[in-house]
Amino acid sequence: MDKGSSYPAGRGGREKMKRQRGLLLFLVVVVLGGCATMPTGPTVMVMPPPGKPFEVFAADDSACRQWVQQQIGGASPSETANQNMASGAVVGTLVGAGIGAAIGAATGNVGAGAAIGAGAGLLGGTAMATNPAYASAWQLQRQYDIAYQQCMYAKGNQIPGVARHRAQAYGPPPPPVPTKQSQALVYPKSSPPQPTLTAVLQPIYFDLNKSDIRSDSARTLKKNLEWFRQNPGRRVSIQGNCDPRATEKYNLALGRKRADAAKGYLVGLGVDAELLETFSYGEDRPSCEENDESCWAQERRADFKPIPQTSFR
Repeated sequence: MDKGSSYPAGRGGREKMKRQRGLLLFLVVVVLGGCATMPTGPTVMVMPPPGKPFEVFAADDSACRQWVQQQIGGASPSETANQNMASGAVVGTLVGAGIGAAIGAATGNVGAGAAIGAGAGLLGGTAMATNPAYASAWQLQRQYDIAYQQCMYAKGNQIPGVARHRAQAYGPPPPPVPTKQSQALVYPKSSPPQPTLTAVLQPIYFDLNKSDIRSDSARTLKKNLEWFRQNPGRRVSIQGNCDPRATEKYNLALGRKRADAAKGYLVGLGVDAELLETFSYGEDRPSCEENDESCWAQERRADFKPIPQTSFR
């Protein structure tokens, strides 16, 4: 009779152990599932500007993601949150298992006590680590998003809600054309009017990291050609400039390329190359102080300065 009654009791103990192990496994799956739902990239919207090919926009996105990873130390928000949460879960599991084992030893069932303590410790450690983990992830995600937006904006892409202001260069207005009436008032009929210098040398502008002559810059250079016609034999210094977002060495070289490109275009229009000198100021001649794209666009230019005839340069 005693042997017959011991089998159900042993079987019931094994069933109980199976349920405890199943519960522990379920808790582990729930915790790991919660870790897997964290974001792994930017959570802000960036749009390509009109006319930009999708392939170029995708390349900007990839480059900015890599750059942001370097700026925040190579750790993604999801990695940071998962590491903090996993650390809390491990510590809680070990502490709970130890306490459960001690309680189980006192009651005569060490394994059951350890399993129950590990499960409770897993839940407790995860709960305690969840809020700090998500707070840390939120802060890192915010830094990630801001850096990502700044990078994509610098590459010419559009941020919804942010207006992009492009600087538009306006040359000085041409002097008024003398009318017949004004000529009659200014100059006596006995002496014809003397020729006056009406043409003005205007700067040209370049795209970011470029030294190519844009279509609007080509039109400006053709207007500058009139100055050389009105001032035969006068020498001009072409001065290349850059915005400050690079090293001094890089900006000096880029400024030289921009000055040389302007010179080559004028020579192609018929200006004597011996009358043109090129020089690079890099970022040392700023025309504005603002730290934004509208100011930087004005810095990417080439200026044309007549050389005094008494100069020995």
